[in-house]
Formats: sequence, C-alpha cells, structure tokens
Amino acid sequence: MVHIVEFSPVFAEAADERYHHVNGIWNAREQTERLARERGHAYVRPEDGGVTVEFADRALLEADALILAPTVATAAGMWQPADGAAAGRVLGHRVLDRIAAARPDLHIVLVSHFLVGHGVAHRNAKPNTWSLRALEAHLRAGPNPWTILRPTWLSTIHDPSYQTRLTGDRHADGLVSTDSVAATVLTAIEHREAAAGRTAAIFNLSIPETGATDLVAEFTALERDFEAELAGVTE
Repeated sequence: MVHIVEFSPVFAEAADERYHHVNGIWNAREQTERLARERGHAYVRPEDGGVTVEFADRALLEADALILAPTVATAAGMWQPADGAAAGRVLGHRVLDRIAAARPDLHIVLVSHFLVGHGVAHRNAKPNTWSLRALEAHLRAGPNPWTILRPTWLSTIHDPSYQTRLTGDRHADGLVSTDSVAATVLTAIEHREAAAGRTAAIFNLSIPETGATDLVAEFTALERDFEAELAGVTE
C-alpha cells in the first residue's frame, strides 16, 4: 500500500498568504482517487478551499508520494491568474520549498500540461501555461525526486482498447482520457524507480490494439531529464 496525498493549488490564489495553498479541482481527480483505492492505496485530499499549513504538514508527514495538480478551477468557477509566471513561482516557493525542507525524500508527481513543451509563444498557450513552466523548473531544481506528466487534450470518454503512450517529445500533441491520466500518475507513484527524473507527455494511441499498456516500460524507455542526470537522481 502507498500513502498518497493530492494537492491541487489554484494559480489565481497563489498569493493568498493565509494558507499553505488554496485547493481547487483538477480534471482527473475522481478517476485517480478511485483507481488508487481500487489498488489498495491510502488517499488524502484536502477539502476545496484554503488549506492550512498545519493540515498540509500533517498530511505530508507520512506520505509516500504527492500528486501536485495545479489548476485554474475552483468550486466557484474558473480563474485565470493575472501573471502566470509569477503565480507558478509563488507556488514553487510556498509549496515546494516547504516540502523540500521537511520531506526532501517525498516523490512529487506534477501533473502539468503538454503546451508547456510547445512553449509560451504557442497560439493555444494561456497564463497557466507560463505558471506550469515556472513550477516545473522550480521542482527540477529542488531536492525531491520528481516525475512531470503533461497530459494532452483531455477527454472524459475512455476507450479501453486504446493504448496509453508516453513521449519525451516536447512538441507532442493528441488526446488522452482522464482514466489514462489516472493510470499513468499511479504507475509513476508505484514504480518510482522507473518514473523519477522524467518528463513525459501522455496521449492515447488512436488505433485500437489488444492487450494492456505496459506503462512501466513506457517510463523506462524515456530519457531522464538533464537535471536528473546532473544530480544523479535514480529513484
């Protein structure tokens, strides 16, 4: 059993100094929690809204892994930060620096977005693209083992005959189901030795195949990030 904590900080609320972060809603959270519990893992998510430092510290004390899935969605609706890059940097200092000081061993799986790889000048990029880019960089520069996942365009419809693929190509595009995102996130947590130090876009192969996707093999086939090689991150 793995003890998993999920934080989904809202970029627009990054500067709210009353809280450790303000928890929002990310697209695959229900599928990820359901699958985690089906696999026998413990799963903790704070209530939507302000998360106190005390709650965050307690939740992370015995955690084996953190799913960090920043969002622009709250229970009250969608919010876009005025300055995306600044919001990502604030979350990096407020959330990641505190974790690094208390739990430098904690595996952090950051659910980012494929447009980060396409660059901030991409016509579809939005302020939260800059936020995620800044947060990715902050995570790679810290002591925690990390896995950065960049889902492509999301679909709530899951076709089990479609295969899930991971790629280090920063220009990746495609469509991926929320169920496939959940499975990939949990595989990264369950097989840290294969996933740590890697960044990958997630997409579904649109040609049906037989058999199940070997996500561990997909992770193993990825090249590790430059920062991971430099720091000797192996697990």
